[in-house]
Amino acid sequence: MRLIFIKKNQSYDTMKSIKYYFLISHGFPFFITGLFMLIENSFYISNPLYGKLIYLGLLSPTFGTFFVLYYFYSKEERKNYWFSTIDFKRISWKWYLIIISLPILIRFLAAGIDASITANNFQFNISADMTLIYAVILLFFGPIPEELGWRGIALPELQKKFGFNIAVLILGFMWAIWHLPLFFVEGTYQNQLGLFSPMFWNFMLSALLTSVIYGVIYNKTSKSILAVILFHYFGNLTGETFVMTTNAELISTVLRGLLAVFIILYYVKDTNNIENH
Repeated sequence: MRLIFIKKNQSYDTMKSIKYYFLISHGFPFFITGLFMLIENSFYISNPLYGKLIYLGLLSPTFGTFFVLYYFYSKEERKNYWFSTIDFKRISWKWYLIIISLPILIRFLAAGIDASITANNFQFNISADMTLIYAVILLFFGPIPEELGWRGIALPELQKKFGFNIAVLILGFMWAIWHLPLFFVEGTYQNQLGLFSPMFWNFMLSALLTSVIYGVIYNKTSKSILAVILFHYFGNLTGETFVMTTNAELISTVLRGLLAVFIILYYVKDTNNIENH
């Protein structure tokens, strides 16, 4: 009976699933952050317990995923969802090449442009902190728990309601905002950037722009969640492995922005051609 109700009120239930998803994915980390701010009566939080709890908040996109999957989706839809996380055949060799090479190409090109503009030596060094163990850990802290929700649940639901262009921008904004609590945790990459610093805004803008690229990869690989997990992973791995100057980081964001604009204006000309979830 509930499944019939969902089909008759598809638009309404889609908005409900979107609202519930973002309430869960953003609610937990922001609630924890706000609570500790009140306890310490400070904008910045030094309590070590907060640092541990906020890392648990990294799983909040996954919590939202399970709620939407098992409250709104049918058994067949859940089966298709989980299959899309392990189906390697859904991704063509061309998209594997793009997924693996695009993050490093953008950073390499940004480093080259920076060297040309500033007349400094080309800086594209391998980080001394990168190890095989750390490379494996990166897969489980970001790509898997986040993409099960961001592109696995939120993007297809947003596309059903708003179409591709609006969906990827909404998700990009929400994805960027979700990272805010990490700026209050000592030792994180975000904390080292500095809250409201130029690199803070670069990080937030980069998330918004990169969301467009994720959206294309998801749609053009037959809605493969595995594809966006891999792209997220290689993006993080490349960023952690190859160290560039601050100028090069800013240039890489500009390059992502140009690619995102190209995608919106030319690559996806008719959003109605994107299949519904």
